[in-house]
Amino acid sequence: MPLVRVDMYSTHASRREAFSAAIHRGLVSSLGMPADDLFQVFRLHEPGDLFYSPSFPDADRDDIVFVQILLARLYDGEQKQAMGRAVVSELAAEGVKPDNVLIACTENDGPDWYAPGRDFAASATAR
Repeated sequence: MPLVRVDMYSTHASRREAFSAAIHRGLVSSLGMPADDLFQVFRLHEPGDLFYSPSFPDADRDDIVFVQILLARLYDGEQKQAMGRAVVSELAAEGVKPDNVLIACTENDGPDWYAPGRDFAASATAR
């Protein structure tokens, strides 16, 4: 049950739904998660609110879309890198320049999650 937070400039406000769908497609296709496992927060920022390097690491960046993904500790490094590639590919299909995406993953354990209606902690640790 990844929790995704996206920070981007308000100029992209009308694209939130498309970006949401793109990020979700990337997660589903790369991590094999259920299609209805969708939890995202979008935060819009005004010019001057977001700071980023236009060139690190070996990038040509003229905008930024920060994607923070909180995951249960279920995936190895190769799976997380594949997830990053899939998300960037899906965002690129929506017109986002790949260099303008920065993804950061954070992990926690199954018991750190609670979703009323089912025991997510038990199902997450059983995977």
